[in-house]
Amino acid sequence: MASSTDPTKNTSTRSYQLPLTKVKSIIKLDNNTRMISQDSVYVLTLATEEFIRMLTRDAHNSMKQCASKRLDRLHIFSSINTNPLYEFLDGSFD
Repeated sequence: MASSTDPTKNTSTRSYQLPLTKVKSIIKLDNNTRMISQDSVYVLTLATEEFIRMLTRDAHNSMKQCASKRLDRLHIFSSINTNPLYEFLDGSFD
């Protein structure tokens, strides 16, 4: 009997963690976006996950420099303020 399991629904075999349907619905919040291909949603999902991974890694490094044992939003703000890559986020959380 063949398995009817969809490999895109199995988190151990798929290459992304964020739900594609949620990413697509966020993309469609832009009034200028009418249609978007599934491939575009997939690539944007991977890019978003990599961005989150990088920001989290930088915030973790900030946490270690402060000798803290708990990641706090201040560590994220510190990463945003010190790294020019995140300059576009400056003031987003005020």
